[in-house]
Parts: sequence; structure tokens; C-alpha cells
Amino acid sequence: MVRNSEPRKLRAAEALAFFDDKQDETTLALIRQRFANPESFRVFNVNIVKKIVSRRATAYQTPPVRTFEGWDQRAASTLYQDANIDAVMKRASKLTKLHKTTALQVVWTEPHGLQVRVLTPNILDAEWDDPEHPTRIVVTHAAHNPAHTTYSDWTANGFVRRNANGHKLPNPGNAGDQNPYGVLPFVPLFDRLPDADFFLPGGDDLIGAQKALNVGLTNLWRAVELQSHGQAVAKGLPIGDPIATGPDKVILLPKDGEFSYAAPNTPIPDILEALEFLMRSTAATNDCTADVLDLSKTAESGSAREAQRIDLKEARLDDIALWRGFERRLFETIKRVVNTHRPGMIPEGATVRADFAELQDNLTEAEVLANLKERAELGVSSPVDALMALNPDGYATREDAYRALITCKQESQELLLAL
Repeated sequence: MVRNSEPRKLRAAEALAFFDDKQDETTLALIRQRFANPESFRVFNVNIVKKIVSRRATAYQTPPVRTFEGWDQRAASTLYQDANIDAVMKRASKLTKLHKTTALQVVWTEPHGLQVRVLTPNILDAEWDDPEHPTRIVVTHAAHNPAHTTYSDWTANGFVRRNANGHKLPNPGNAGDQNPYGVLPFVPLFDRLPDADFFLPGGDDLIGAQKALNVGLTNLWRAVELQSHGQAVAKGLPIGDPIATGPDKVILLPKDGEFSYAAPNTPIPDILEALEFLMRSTAATNDCTADVLDLSKTAESGSAREAQRIDLKEARLDDIALWRGFERRLFETIKRVVNTHRPGMIPEGATVRADFAELQDNLTEAEVLANLKERAELGVSSPVDALMALNPDGYATREDAYRALITCKQESQELLLAL
């Protein structure tokens, strides 16, 4: 299974490298295929993969408000904050948008406690009947020396460590190779609802556009360098005789002899226009406004930007419907893992509800305050909601924000009396 999936994992590794700004080696390999002296090229790239993926992955643009039922809100929030769940989920949403399929692994380590890791398809293999509930997950732990690569082989009832040849390795403290959780400690994540496949296809257009852009930019920079210096050309002189040139030199030419500098005539504006078209069209076909790459301040009219923003909002609604479910599955998996290592820490009947904020336009502080005031006047929110919206990281719970408002009001009244 692991060996047969190698082509898929190589493609996923390439996409991940592109997202993480590791594109030079791939670009140089493409240049080597086309030119005899690739070392003379200066690699240059603009990372449209990261820009477009980050713009499309809007689910965790603002962390959701999680409400825990059947468990102390403060204890739950502390556990999630200590595990840095918001940062993990934001990274997971971007990588899922990039790869179409990823997974979260819930881990308990000593002395760090709960950890949640994002696993990408370049290190994942799976078996499934229902892709949303796989029966087996294999995680590759790559090493610089392939002979030292190992694998973690999980099923609901078993956990086996394997070497590079697939043979079982000793498992200290777990001689029976048992999975102590009774479930897979993984949560599969999908960019869209899967039908039959666990590893969803897609994203090739973005990677292909990035490769084309990198080669085009590298060729363009090479042309700029060549056009910066003319080529000396002599006519009517003996072949092989060197000519000393310079502002302090006099070049003596025979009758009908000629000497000049020839400059290449590369159509740089046309190349730039073609590259800009590539970037705009790639952005537009990925539900992003064409000026997401800041090609110019007047890239599109306001109506065109609003039309594409509607597409982005619609895509966000689809994403949120999926990620609400992922949040519930993650909590159930966290509950199982944590209670295995710290029995009774999380009540068995506890649940979580994630409330994702509406996608907000870029507003000034005055506009934000005006919107919050209008919502309060309509009765759809309270000053507590406004305070949490203005400072989402400052208050772990609504009770904390409520107490802060009471304190502010008391201080204001005391100051008025003092004056």
C-alpha cells in the first residue's frame, strides 16, 4: 500500500514545498530540461500558491467561538489554548485547501499533554470503506537515509511500528501492539464531501500555474540581465584578434570595417503581460478576485470585485458546514485520548459547538463600532459580544468579558462622582 502510493505522495510533497516557499529546486529542474547552461539563470518566483490558498481558506480567518456543554467552559478553553488548537486548525484549513485531504492526529505526550498535529498526504496512507471513517491509517516518518524510515500503522484495535521494509519493530510498553484508545486517534479533513475516495483529487491547475510562472519569471530576469549589456560586434577585422575597448581606447578600423554594440530585443512588456494574465486567470478560477496578487490598484472595478467576493462567501459557507463537523469529531477524539491518559478529565457526555463568525469586509474602526452599535440596537447582540469581537484573544469566556464590562462601568461611575 505504501509503495503503490508513492507517486501521489511525491505530488503532495511538491505542493507542500511550493506552499512553504521551497520552489527553487523544482524551478531549476525545469530550467535544466530546456537549457544547456542552467547555472547561468537566476531563479526568481512569486508564490501564488500560498497567496491564493491562504485567501481561499477563510474558515479560520477569525477563530470560532467554542461553547462546551456538560463541561466547565474555563477548563475546556484552557485545554484548547494549551494545545494551541486555533493555530493548528488555521494551518489545517489552509493545507486542506491545498491538498484537498489531510488529517489531524490527536496525541498525548509527557510532559506536554495534549497535542494535535496536522498530517498531509505526503506522509499518509489509508484504507477505508467510508472515506470519512477510515479503518486503517499509516503514517510515514521519513528519514534522511531511506533505510531508516519508519511507519506507524494504526487500526481501531491495533498499533504497530514498522521499519522501512514493513517489518514489525519492538513496541516498548505495548508488547501486544494494542491501540489503547479503541478508535483511530485521527480526524480526516476534506475540502469537499468525499464520495468514494479518501484522497480527493484537485489542485493541479494551481501547481501547474506556479511552475509556469516560475519558469517565466526566471526567463524574464535572464532577459533583463542580457539586455543590460550589449554584445560587441566587429566587421572587417581579422578573426581572432582581440580588441581593447573602453572610453580611453581608440579603435582603429580598416577600410569598410565596422564596430558596434548589439543589444537583444526581448519583448519584456509582452512577457510581463502574459505572466500577469496567468496570475489573474489562476486567481479568478480559484474563487479569488484577480487583484488578490496586488498586480495594480486598478486591477478590477468595484462591481467585479464584489461579484467574485460573493463566490468566496459562498465557498466559505460550504467550508464552515464541513468544519463544524470536523470540530465535533476532533473534540470526541480529544475526549477519548485525554480520558485514556487522564481518566475522567473530560465528562463523557460533554459536547462542543463551534460558532464561526461571518466573513467581514475590510472596515475602519469607526465602521466596526457603528456595526456593533447597530446590532446592539436591533437586539441581536449585547455589549459582551461587542467586547469579544473587538478583542477576541482577551477573554476566554463570555463571563470574563461580562465581568470586564461591569468593572469598566463601575470605574466610569466612580470617576464621574470623583469629578
